[in-house]
Order: sequence, then structure tokens, then C-alpha cells
Amino acid sequence: MYKALALLVVGTLAAAGVKAATPIDDPLVFVTMHYASRAQLQTVASRFQHVAIDEKTHTIGVEATQDELRELRLHGFDATIDGPATRRMRLADAYWSHGRTSVRPSTISGYPCYRTVTETYATMDQLARSHPSLARVVDIGPSWLENEAPGTGHRMRALELSNRATGFSSKPAMVVFASIHAREYTPAELLTRFAEGLVNGYGTDPEATWLLDNFRFHLILQANPDGRVKAESGLSWRKNVDDTNGHCSATSYGIDLNRNFSFRWNETPGGSSGNACAGTYRGPWSLSETESQDLLRYVAGAPDSTGVYRGGVLPDRRGDTAGSAAPSSYRGIFLDLHSYSRVVLWPWSYSTAASPNATALRTLGRRLAWYNGYMPEQWSRMYAADGTDTDTMYGLLGVPSYTIELGVAFFESCSTFESSTLPKNLQALRFAARNLWAPYLYPSGPTTTKLSVSPTRVAAGTPVTVNATLDDARFSTRNGTEAVQAIRSATAFLDQTPWAANATRHAMVPGDGRFDETAEPAALRLSTTGLAPGRHVVFVQGTDASGRAGTPQAVYFTVQ
Repeated sequence: MYKALALLVVGTLAAAGVKAATPIDDPLVFVTMHYASRAQLQTVASRFQHVAIDEKTHTIGVEATQDELRELRLHGFDATIDGPATRRMRLADAYWSHGRTSVRPSTISGYPCYRTVTETYATMDQLARSHPSLARVVDIGPSWLENEAPGTGHRMRALELSNRATGFSSKPAMVVFASIHAREYTPAELLTRFAEGLVNGYGTDPEATWLLDNFRFHLILQANPDGRVKAESGLSWRKNVDDTNGHCSATSYGIDLNRNFSFRWNETPGGSSGNACAGTYRGPWSLSETESQDLLRYVAGAPDSTGVYRGGVLPDRRGDTAGSAAPSSYRGIFLDLHSYSRVVLWPWSYSTAASPNATALRTLGRRLAWYNGYMPEQWSRMYAADGTDTDTMYGLLGVPSYTIELGVAFFESCSTFESSTLPKNLQALRFAARNLWAPYLYPSGPTTTKLSVSPTRVAAGTPVTVNATLDDARFSTRNGTEAVQAIRSATAFLDQTPWAANATRHAMVPGDGRFDETAEPAALRLSTTGLAPGRHVVFVQGTDASGRAGTPQAVYFTVQ
């Protein structure tokens, strides 16, 4: 498949395990090996289908043909074959051996915790039917196959969540893509459960309630639906199913949608491939694929005569040129969920140069990684890539943008997904959402934790007590060093958000009488005299010695 495999060998590489005891006849196998330098990792990443990276052990996993495996070993690699992953590829190959098909599996065999595209779309429809004031499904365009042959592919769909009774278009937005690489099972299911948690928790879960009241969520649960259908059979399929622009052979085709976006497309040596047989094939031109076009148009809109993007979900607030600094007051976040290298990545992916908002991006990235335990870093520190959606959304709009690589496998077991990957990353997504009003600012201030109100139901005139902890040091011991300051104040806001103009501030009292530690409990006895019967919300936000206000949290009580 690749004519110059010897280019993969740069110097010597540490041996990686032992060879399989028996040969596997399938031409495509999944192998693991060690890498000794970033240069070696980059060389492998630019040529193979996908590089699954474990930075702690300096181990990489790639899909390779038998010829490539022999070449690797000939040049000194003692590559270990991953038997289970290889067997999945072999079993699925026959199922898809005739190229295109409109047959869609009704379930994913052996992985009951993951929904198929059909099941995911059904969940979206069910949420919209049962909660019409909170959830809507939006058609954003056809997939490549649907565009070529209507009825055989999919419509691209977005799930839009917010309490529309409190407004919609003026609220800060969180946009999330999942499973743009088809074989990555965990992202789509994680995002689907995130959506279900928000919608089904509204009115009973305080956090879900205040998030939907104040923000909007635009979730692309299946960003590569046609490719995902192939992967649902167990086939290790990464790309879309474009067998015209992306033709390699009858069973190998498609374009890597996450190398097909417009910002810095094909500008970085090794950042993508021009070979249609490669997993990182970028396509014949930027935005050649209908899926990429649909996604960018939905999120960013289109540039006007001055080059400003208009009409999308997220605003264009960059400077005069693409890639320039965004203002610190930017509202909104973009996330792209993948598997499975266990990293949190931010721009740039195309360059090792720091982005204009690098410090703020790093701070939020480190805090996201605190929740899932992953490694946070600028993407290009791992390996370079161009034409990515993360660089494109940040570069064109200025929005804080992140790629999160989840879990431990493309086809992660349900047991590890539900016990570890799911709960940790739901927390990370919720944290991102709590910062939507000021994602470049709030993460550097103290985070509100352990928020409670007592009693939760009172007669009018009966005071309630609000307790919270303000923590500026919570994230300082993981994933790098962040500045830590003492707490200087804690403020409660009754039935108002902290960012509302002329909001009434209620000063909270420190538990020990002084705000002078990096983590401080605080309390407030809050009068309910004159409050109308019904539910009321209290936001709490802390400020540290640097003057930075931090990530808020909210709690509810009811006046009877």
C-alpha cells in the first residue's frame, strides 16, 4: 500500500513485545510497537490509518497490511499483533467485501451499551418528542452517500438543547462533534448520554436545569454516519465512504473528514496524506466532502465579503485575520470527541507554534483533564495534523476548541466504558458547560464546589442557608503547574446569573472568619421575604487574589 515504508524507520526503535505465536492470514492486522522520539511518532502518524498513542509507555498501535508488518520487522521492529482487534477486522471484512451497501445493522454485536446510528437518531427523535421545549432535531444536510444516491445514506443531524422559554439564539453555545472517525464507538454514546442527562435531568438535577436555562447545546452525535454503519459490523473503518474522490480499491476507500477542513488544509508536512489508500487521506481539495461542508456551515456559517463568518451557531470573534487572537470575552466552546489516546488537545495541530490564546486554552484544557485523568497538551506536541476541525473552528472563529481522545480502545468494552470512561468524561463535559459564559476567563479563577441550600422547601419569609466551597487549588497538582491564589470573596446571586448586568450581590461569610486560603468554605443566610411561591435559584461564584472570578455553580430551593 505504501511504497516507501522504509521511511517509517528513523534511527532505531525499542523492541515492543513478542511476535504472535501463529500467523494471521487477514491482510490487515493491528500491531503495537514503541516509539523513541516525536519524529518517529510523526512519521508513523502521517502514513498509517490511525495512531493509537500511549504517551506513558511510548507505545503506538497501527493497522498494517501483512506486507507492512513484514517490512516493519525487517527494519528492526518487533511488532506485536493485537489478536482480538485483528479478528474483528477479519470477521467484518467479508460483510463489507462488496463495497457500498445500504444494509444497516440493527445492533452492535458484542457491544450492547453502544447505539447504532439508527438507534442514536431514534433517541434524538424521542427526546424531541417528549421534551419539545428543551430538545429539537435539526437536519444540517446530506452525507456523501445520501447526496450521491438519496435513500442509501444518511441525513446529517444536530440535536439542539436549551430551555427555549428562557431564550435561545442569544445564549452562549457549546458545540460538540462525536465519532467523526467511524470506528470510535465511545464518543457517540458518551455524547448521547450527556444529552439524555441534561434533558431528563431538567427540573430535578440543579446543574442540568441551570445549564439548559442559560446556555444552548448543539450536539452532532454521529458526525460520520455512513462510515459508522460500516464500523457497526466490527470493521475498523475510519473515513467516510466516498469511493469516488477517495477510491483506493473495492474495499479501501473514503476520506478522513478530520483532515478535510479548510483551515491550513495540506499545509503541514506529514500532517495528512495525499494517498487515497491512507487513513489520513485529506481529499482532493479542502471541504471536498459534503459531511465537512455540512458541519462547517452549521457551526461557522459562511464568510461575508469582508471575510467574517456569519450565520453559524458560533460567532466569529477573531481579529482581522484568520488565526489571530480571540478576545478574552468570547462566549462558547467547541469540542470534538474521539478515541482512544486519553488526551485533551488544543490548537494548534498544524504547527508547534503557540496559538494566540495559548495560555487560556491550556488552563481550560488542564481543568478538563483533571476530571478524566488524561494528558493535556497542545495537539502538535503529540504529532502534527492539518485540516482538522479543532484548528478550523479556533482559527476561523476564535472559539476555544478542543479534541478529547476518550477511553482505551476503538471498540471499548462496555464494562470499562460504563465504569470509567463514561462517568469521568461526563464530568469533563459538565465542567466545560459551566464555563460557557467566559471560557477564556473563568477556568483561571476559583471553582465553586460542595454547593448546597438548606432547607430546600420553605414558607415565604423563612430564611435558607447557602453553603459552598471556593477552591483555587483544585487543579494545581495535576497536568502541569497553574497559578494558585488565596480566595478573596464569595458571592451569591438570587434568581440572577453572576454575569447579569447590575446583578444584586450577596456577600458570603468565610467559614473561619477570613478569606486567606486557597480553598475556603463560605456560607450565607438568605432571606426569602417577599419571594413569590415556586422555585428559586442561587448562583455562587468565587474570586481569588488575582481578581479572577471563577467557574460558578447553582442550587435551587422552593418557596411554598
